[in-house]
Amino acid sequence: MLGGTTRTVNTQLQKDPSIIRVLDGLRARLGQQSFDVVDHWEADSCAVGLARPDNHSVLVYISTSGQVDERCSVSLELPPQPGSDIPYTAAGDHDAASLDELAEIIRRHFQYDRAA
Repeated sequence: MLGGTTRTVNTQLQKDPSIIRVLDGLRARLGQQSFDVVDHWEADSCAVGLARPDNHSVLVYISTSGQVDERCSVSLELPPQPGSDIPYTAAGDHDAASLDELAEIIRRHFQYDRAA
């Protein structure tokens, strides 16, 4: 989706196989350089963050905890509002029923549908 330098996803993640499958599926749907894994939730083996490569303040938190098949819970974050003590702005929560639906949520949140 984005040009430029090659970014790698940490393949050494100590995560549940369900999250690894989600990451692999998203790479296939969105492209290898379309997100950076930012694991602010290392202790949670069923959760991971994906950041827009050119702005890590645009974040998607994905959790497969308690989910079946390709389903996952999704929380979207944007940069904080000026003067806010909170390090992010909540931008919505979703339950994605499939990898295709999850990829579309990420595509919209990262505004890849508006990229030239």
